[in-house]
Amino acid sequence: MTLQATIAALFIQSFGAYAPFWMAEFGWSRTTVSLAYSLHRTESGLLGPLHGWLLQRVSPRRVVTAGVLLLGIGFLGLAFVVDFTTFLIVFLVQAVGASLCGVLSLMTVLVNWFERRRTTVLGLLQTGMSVGGLAVPLVALGLAGFGWRGTAFASGLIVLAVGLPAARLMHRHPSLIGAFPDGVAPTEAVDAEPGRSSPRRPALGARAAVRTYAFWAMSIGHAASVSVVAAVSVHFVLFAVETLGLGVPLAATLFSVMTLVSIVAQLIGGALGDTLDKRWLAAGGASLHAAAMLVLAFASSMPAVALAAVVHGAAWGLRGPLMGPLRVDYFGNASFSTVMGFSSMIVMLGSVGGPLVVARVVDATGTYRLAFLTIAAIAGLGALAFLSLRPPQRTLATTSPR
Repeated sequence: MTLQATIAALFIQSFGAYAPFWMAEFGWSRTTVSLAYSLHRTESGLLGPLHGWLLQRVSPRRVVTAGVLLLGIGFLGLAFVVDFTTFLIVFLVQAVGASLCGVLSLMTVLVNWFERRRTTVLGLLQTGMSVGGLAVPLVALGLAGFGWRGTAFASGLIVLAVGLPAARLMHRHPSLIGAFPDGVAPTEAVDAEPGRSSPRRPALGARAAVRTYAFWAMSIGHAASVSVVAAVSVHFVLFAVETLGLGVPLAATLFSVMTLVSIVAQLIGGALGDTLDKRWLAAGGASLHAAAMLVLAFASSMPAVALAAVVHGAAWGLRGPLMGPLRVDYFGNASFSTVMGFSSMIVMLGSVGGPLVVARVVDATGTYRLAFLTIAAIAGLGALAFLSLRPPQRTLATTSPR
């Protein structure tokens, strides 16, 4: 959670707060800034299969440590960029680092440490992302008070100071330190929770998983939802500043409302995911993403934007913790990291496309309305993809996804 919060606060969710300063200093367009953000998501998707393979072949501690070093050094270098070319090089280093020490690495560790309340645990992990989002106003104040270069340099030092100790704790499996999943020995775990299905999951290799309809429907639903998350991360502050005339710190504060709501929703979504059908919950989250974009498309006042932030935060919180456990339910955890890695190549299309679609439409029309309506339609298609999920035939005899 600490590592997630640090990455979110200083890199992922603060990108939109940096954007106005870059545009003012370098004269970059909205599309240029969105392209830079999309580079991170493209790298994450393309790196996914290799990242998953590394997590299965190399100690997660080494992978996470390498990521922390790259992200920290990248921030230090960001403070000295002079043009778009050097910016892209440094940002790519940061992006690779953030991916290696990010959610795939952390989830790969946690799915081996927890079984019976796995969704709750991953929901707690994702609250780290939201807690980091609450710090975005502090980053915005730093940008306004010390400039974006000074803030970037300080961020690099913080990443190294926080991330390196956290990386030391990333043991692949509890058995490596003489412990057991859920803290319970296998002989004690039998029938420990009456009324729940066995925590044992069927194993389905990555290649077999990719050939199933469930893999593609899950990945498409995830990609559609992430397109909203990415678009909001890049454009929310810009929209609030340009459309409502708000200052960057106030716009960042509205953004923090979104993340505050998502914290509560992640805890609720994680708990519900351990008891209810995750397909319906994921579809509900995607539908709320669409509703938030509809509100934002017609927003003309600060209360309307705040409402959109609340709905989007609830959607993100409800859906986010389910993405990893859904894949474990359907494909098992033996090849979790590689399945997630291959899936990330599809999810990448949403995270890259969302900001770019919004930027292109706004640059062409001069308004955000059509852009947000387009993203709302994509989120709606994602909800339908989640609803269409069915267990792969191979798993039916062993377990039924909740």
